[in-house]
Formats: sequence, structure tokens, C-alpha cells
Amino acid sequence: MGKLTDNQWEVMMHWLLTLVGGFMGVYAVLLHAGNFGSAQTGNVMEMAAELVSMEWQKVLLRVIAFIIFGCGVVAAYLLTNYTELNMRKLALWVDAAGLTLASLLPLDPVLPGLYPVFFCASFQWGVYSAADGFKSASIFTTNNYKQALLGWTQYILTKDKEFLRKAIVYTFTVLSFFGGACLGAWSVYTFNVRGAYIAFVPLAAARILIAVGERPAEDETPTELAKEATEEAEEAVLLEEEMPK
Repeated sequence: MGKLTDNQWEVMMHWLLTLVGGFMGVYAVLLHAGNFGSAQTGNVMEMAAELVSMEWQKVLLRVIAFIIFGCGVVAAYLLTNYTELNMRKLALWVDAAGLTLASLLPLDPVLPGLYPVFFCASFQWGVYSAADGFKSASIFTTNNYKQALLGWTQYILTKDKEFLRKAIVYTFTVLSFFGGACLGAWSVYTFNVRGAYIAFVPLAAARILIAVGERPAEDETPTELAKEATEEAEEAVLLEEEMPK
């Protein structure tokens, strides 16, 4: 793992966090009356229906959810661009805190118990939204599915390896989300609200991957460093000999 390239590391991190995204989505849906805490489409549609039927208390709860989700997006942007914080690490802690809080809040009424998921999902989206040069949400999967299908179609038609790379990245992103959803469903069916803690396993794996990715080159053995130095010197000599006199 110490030989991972930056792109490989980024893609693996994205897949792990997409797995967490699938977990959070199912956890929210199964325990909170079908409400999906990782997006606002369903929340806005329900808000519109409740507004028309004049259920003002429910409308207020959904407006609060709408604002909390937006706060997660804004917080991720501001912290990324105006602080020196390690956002990759921070997003893991935010997810862990959000899921823990969601497991402790009452399930009735359903929306307030889902507020932590609204925030941590949108915060994660703000941090983990691309992989290997491809835009890809880690908390929902519709566009990832679309891009996977387009990638395979484009590759079959053109045989361009770049489209193959695109297809693989998006396909495994969809599979990661589905795997996380399966894990989330099993966790809820087995442990109910405490199933949230099962998400700590992929979050811990992501934290380990960050530690591996941040390990400096000096962690290599003296033999490896000497070998690399020798190879670089030989390449420099070859380049010098090939230069026109």
C-alpha cells in the first residue's frame, strides 16, 4: 500500500466514502419513515405537499432540514478554502459524530432525528466529490450510474482507454454505494438504531488509508532509498549522453 499513486489513493478513498454514503442513505430511510437524509429532492417534494395541505409544523421541520443540509455544504466549502484543516480527516469525524448523534435521538418525530445525517452527508459531499479527475458524488448514485453506462458505451464505440478508466471508476463507485446500502440494511435489521456504529468500520479503514497516503518517503528502508538514488543517477547519465553535443 505504500506504493499507491496519488490517483489510486484518491479513488480508493472515494470508494470507501461512497460505501459510507450508501450506508447513511439506507440507515436514514429504514429508521426514519422512508426519508432520505443525503439529498434534498425528496425533502423539497414532501415540503411542497405539506405546504399545499397546510401542515405547517411539518413544513417547518422540513425547512430546518433544508437549512441544515445547506449548512453542511457551506461549512465544507469555507473550511476547505479558508483554513489549513485536513478536510479528508475532518469529514470522517463529522460522519462518525453525525451517525452517533442520530443513533441517540428519538425516532419520533422522524425528521429531527435525521438532522445529523442531513449535515454530515452534505459535509461529506463537499469534501469527497471527485476521484481521479472525475466528478462523482459520494452520497447518492444516480449520476454515477449514468456516467458508468456512458463510460462503457463510449469505450465500446471508440476503444479509447480513457473511457475505460472512466467506466471502471464510476462502476466501482456504484458498487461501493450498493455495498454500503447492503451493510446499512443489515446493520439496522440486526442492531436497530445502534447499527449506526457499524459504519465506524469503513470510516476506520479510510482513516488508515489516509495515514498510509500521508506517510513520507523517508519511511522507505535505506536499501530502497539507495536503489532509487542509483536508478535516478543512471537515468540522469543516460539523458546527458543523449543530449546533442
